[in-house]
Amino acid sequence: MRLLAMGLLMAGVVAGGATAFAQLGRAPAQIDALVESDGVRAGAAVRLALRVRLSEGLHVQSNAPRDPAFIPTVLSIEAPAGVTIDAIDYPPSSDLQQAGLPQPLAVFGHEFTIHVRARVAATVAPGEIAILGRLRYQACNDRACFPPTTAIATWSVRVVPEGTAVAVQHPGVFAQAAAVPPQSAEPAPTPRTVVAMVRAAMATDFGRAEQIVRTYRAAQGVTPEMLLALSWLGRGALAAQKLDMAETYARETYTLGLAELKRRTMDQEDVFPIAFGAAIETLGRVAAERGQRSEAVAFLAGELQTYGGTSLHKRIQKNLNLLSLEGTVAPPLDLSESLGASPPTLVELKGRVVLLFFWAHWCSDCKAQGPILERLNQKYGSQGLVIVAPTQRFGYAAGGVAARPEEENRYIEQIRDSSYAWMARVPVTLNDTNHRRYGVSTTPTLTVVDRAGIVRLYRPGLMPEAELESLIQKLIASPSTDGAAR
Repeated sequence: MRLLAMGLLMAGVVAGGATAFAQLGRAPAQIDALVESDGVRAGAAVRLALRVRLSEGLHVQSNAPRDPAFIPTVLSIEAPAGVTIDAIDYPPSSDLQQAGLPQPLAVFGHEFTIHVRARVAATVAPGEIAILGRLRYQACNDRACFPPTTAIATWSVRVVPEGTAVAVQHPGVFAQAAAVPPQSAEPAPTPRTVVAMVRAAMATDFGRAEQIVRTYRAAQGVTPEMLLALSWLGRGALAAQKLDMAETYARETYTLGLAELKRRTMDQEDVFPIAFGAAIETLGRVAAERGQRSEAVAFLAGELQTYGGTSLHKRIQKNLNLLSLEGTVAPPLDLSESLGASPPTLVELKGRVVLLFFWAHWCSDCKAQGPILERLNQKYGSQGLVIVAPTQRFGYAAGGVAARPEEENRYIEQIRDSSYAWMARVPVTLNDTNHRRYGVSTTPTLTVVDRAGIVRLYRPGLMPEAELESLIQKLIASPSTDGAAR
């Protein structure tokens, strides 16, 4: 999702409805676990497929990324007794040219399918068996990357007695030449489809999109998926500048969400906080679009105080920062842990222009931003520019393999030295506090602070070199405060 410097609060793009949702921070995938037939005989082979759909504009690293620092897309399977997994077949990757990187990324697009070849032993008795899959992946768009996550999916395979007739399912998935037969009528919304149906309908007919949500709620009640679909109505209306409509949908999502929070926790599962966070963002954005900036800031600050201990913290903080951080004194950095010598405080850096580069060791967009920052550092470092590069541990190292803190520290240093050699002379802090304080729910996030310690730019996502350099030139040339802090 492309985040603008001022006011775009809809952080964390989410995909359509799914069999299983995985939280990216927050960008879940729609995951469909498909079986090629409605029954399989003991002793026979069976083909499975995992169909993955992300939001338009997102991609994931392939199962074999060219850069070993990037997180591969990996499907692991826990097969029950009597089931053997013969092969997992990933789709061909596509090359994605990313400015600033020496070679194209090997990626899967926002829709892809992984095929699995399995066998059921002759000793397996008739009945339902469950095959559990875990999909580990990491998504980016053209400006920012989201943390890696794991989605859970389950294939339900029906073992039938010899001689039982079985029917082919999903021919368009299991045989490329086969065409999926058109449906004569729009299917009823399900937890797997309701969000995708709403998003598709919004493009042409808001009334039909709303009816899909109402139909689903009548049949299923208030579920996380229903709330997510409703929140999309609010965001769609906001994008169309229908502020009253956007507020109505967001307020309904928020109110229903508050009722849900009386009987569940925020992060009990992945979908609910996405929906509730979207409602908060939309309500704040509507107020800002109406010129009620102070009211929007007060609302978001209150939500942060209430939900700062949940997964929504960075998301709300980012949205609050987008409205209120520029023109204020830069929040202090936690310098308790760093690579190498302890960096100077922002107070000690007064008189210099400071560029904060929030990055992550798994982030391809950070690597694309790196050469731009290197050139700016070379050009303006002697004129008063200082770059500080806060990062944090995520609990894993190369390929998403779990790592202890000291192991990940060494890995972060290795990535810095191999991919950001110029940062060997740049202060690198190491903790989650700074990312929470600056609302870093996507990377990279850039913040520019003037000579007086005032934030002049807060920008989640990649930033073009010309735009960033223009601001730095202006701040380098001016020894003044360039305006008073609010």
